[in-house]
Amino acid sequence: MVMFMQSLKITDCHCDTIWLMGKENYNFGRRNPTGHLDLPRLQEGGVGRQFFAVCTAPLQDCGHLHLALKQIADYRRTLSLHKEYMQSLEQQEDLAVAEDRGKIGALLALEGAEPLEGSLGLLDIFYSLGVRVLSLTWNHRNSFADGVGEEQSAGGLTRAGRALVREMSRKGIILDLAHIARRCFFDALELTEGPPLVSHANIKNLCNHPRNLDDEQLKALAALGGVIGMSFYPAFVAGEGEASLDQLVDHFIYAADLIGVEHLAFGSDFDGVEKTVSGLEDAAAYPALISALLEKGFQPAEIDLIAWGNVERILLANLSQERPR
Repeated sequence: MVMFMQSLKITDCHCDTIWLMGKENYNFGRRNPTGHLDLPRLQEGGVGRQFFAVCTAPLQDCGHLHLALKQIADYRRTLSLHKEYMQSLEQQEDLAVAEDRGKIGALLALEGAEPLEGSLGLLDIFYSLGVRVLSLTWNHRNSFADGVGEEQSAGGLTRAGRALVREMSRKGIILDLAHIARRCFFDALELTEGPPLVSHANIKNLCNHPRNLDDEQLKALAALGGVIGMSFYPAFVAGEGEASLDQLVDHFIYAADLIGVEHLAFGSDFDGVEKTVSGLEDAAAYPALISALLEKGFQPAEIDLIAWGNVERILLANLSQERPR
């Protein structure tokens, strides 16, 4: 079992660490006393692939494009400084290159389409900058979709939102259905051509939080070959207060029983939340989660799917085989 733990590779479908990369008191290449994630802790935790999210939605009504470009500049500069250890994943070939060279693969995501500022044409710019994952909104309403914060009055995807999903499929950008209102969730599933992702959410039947998925959503996601990344945010795991590793593993057990282990992954939300599940304080703590899954009866082959294989399938099905021109 020790050999299994040492050989296991981890994929994390969501962190918000990019906002820290431009801070003077943060150094991605060193172990930081604050935050949840940096290069040393990714290495200690056995993380082989990390999704990095650009999130501007809390700005509400203005400045999304400017802030997104600033964050992407910080991200690209960080990858360049640590190119010995990090590999940007933008097409299928990059997956093999990162593995062969023992590098951590990095995927760039837009957490909410607000930086597009209503313009589908800007998607080309973000694609050229390396964005390969995109969620349509972040909790609120924009020109493409409604978020979970609009649930009582939420409609379906707008005409622009439907066009955006189609164009994402054409380009090979992974559709992320985190944060989106329920009706928009099902609208997007009808339009997407590649298997979708819910990068960071949990199980509504175990914790009735607006950001969690109900059984119907989980089954619809699985029917298209999609994957849900389980979040380490206590509010999604157990509601108010603290949450334990055992409570988090209960979410994995429930989802595995309902839709199969082939549709589960990790979506920590590191550096996007103020608290984490007890025992998962940062990216170096993944061995504790793996041990908890083993203790609850998950087999090594199943854990390998959760940690790596399921997201690998999503990447291979969505990413282009050719570099963008």
